[in-house]
Amino acid sequence: MRIIIVGGGKLAYYLAKTLIPSRHDITIIEQRKDVCEKVATDFEEVQVYNGDGTNIEILEKAKCEKADFLVAVTGKDENNLIACEIAKKRFKVSQTVAKVNNPKNIEMFHRLGVDKPVSSTQILANVIEQEIEYIGMRIVFNIENSTKAIIEFDLSPKSNAVNKTLQEYNFPGESKLVLITRKDGTIVMPQGNVFMKADDNILMVCDEKYFDTIWRVMVRR
Repeated sequence: MRIIIVGGGKLAYYLAKTLIPSRHDITIIEQRKDVCEKVATDFEEVQVYNGDGTNIEILEKAKCEKADFLVAVTGKDENNLIACEIAKKRFKVSQTVAKVNNPKNIEMFHRLGVDKPVSSTQILANVIEQEIEYIGMRIVFNIENSTKAIIEFDLSPKSNAVNKTLQEYNFPGESKLVLITRKDGTIVMPQGNVFMKADDNILMVCDEKYFDTIWRVMVRR
């Protein structure tokens, strides 16, 4: 996998360090010469170009047309956006990923064709919001291009689901139970005649519009 990283700060440095063991072909483009020298010294496997990652000539030198991913992680949203747009439109890079410093810009990045705009601020805010709003329930995985997610929670002893079978219990919406783990570690696959017990750890697929209902009837202590 050929990956070009635009920006050579700490994020790019540790990103390269993390990806190197997987034997990816990594190139870093960075304007600060001293940063380029450090990266080149520390990582012999990484190709380093001193220049502007929004410059077409620099991207040509870095053989952007052969890249599978371009990841833009500079401190300026406009530079990250431009680098991704050039990679996508000029060099036909299949996947572009951009660090978004201002969460308000995420929608704009999406509209302008960046495949994966990532805001660490927004990620942290979402984590905190979920923990505060739905204590005891967490989102394990958001299903791409849908409003559905896989959630995890321990079934509250107060829930009316306790001692009911999966077949007889009326789950909110079209929610589907995926897996039950008992307190003793026993894993139970979902079948209609399986009884739910207090403090069972449950994995469930559901629509986000039912988060509140599920939390109130199955999770709240």
